[in-house]
Amino acid sequence: MFPTVDPKERELLTGMGNCFEACHADFEGTVGMVADARRRTPADVVATLERMRREFGNDPEYRRLRSRLPAEFPL
Repeated sequence: MFPTVDPKERELLTGMGNCFEACHADFEGTVGMVADARRRTPADVVATLERMRREFGNDPEYRRLRSRLPAEFPL
């Protein structure tokens, strides 16, 4: 069984996908917009996304949310 993505993490990755789909910004631009909207620092957003990749990389929900972003995004 996979660890479960919690609602705040789900919302962050969903926001990344929504932002990218609306703006098609590069990774740094997308992270910056998401961080600003959530009143977080870009470094904090990146750290959370990296941790999510490590913890949930094989989770079907994580993979579905992640598939909304370009493969070259390092998360």
